[in-house]
Amino acid sequence: MEHRPVTEIGVSAFVAAICAVFFVQASRLPPGSFEPLGSGPVPKWTAAIVILCCIAVMARGILRLRAAGGLAASAREEFTGGRPGGAVLMLAGSVLYVALLHFKVASFGIVTFVFLTLLIWALEGLRPAVLLPALVTAAVAAFGAEYLFTNVFTVDLPE
Repeated sequence: MEHRPVTEIGVSAFVAAICAVFFVQASRLPPGSFEPLGSGPVPKWTAAIVILCCIAVMARGILRLRAAGGLAASAREEFTGGRPGGAVLMLAGSVLYVALLHFKVASFGIVTFVFLTLLIWALEGLRPAVLLPALVTAAVAAFGAEYLFTNVFTVDLPE
């Protein structure tokens, strides 16, 4: 697997910033009826866990930058000759995913299943051999998350 420390640090910082906003907003939610689980604590602690993971990825990226000769050398190596098509496609797919959830085109589980299947398959180069594992992984993640959030944590998800 190819490591890109500058990209890892940048993406992790961006995700951590978004999660910090979620953490602050979730702190303002009223307590749920199933405390300590519920509509406030679940997104709050999920955001906190993601922020901690981002900090770990950023620390690893900084160590790799130091080992690779610094920021300038790593940035030059990472961003020379690359095409942004994959990143643009992932961004467009993410925007479409959020829009489908917002406009309630289908349930959270179905939209997430389709999104994850396409994302996993695309990240693996659309190889036919990867489609079945992508379907299984997406089904477990999407429908498992839907069950967990709706039945265990009692969090309202888009329908």
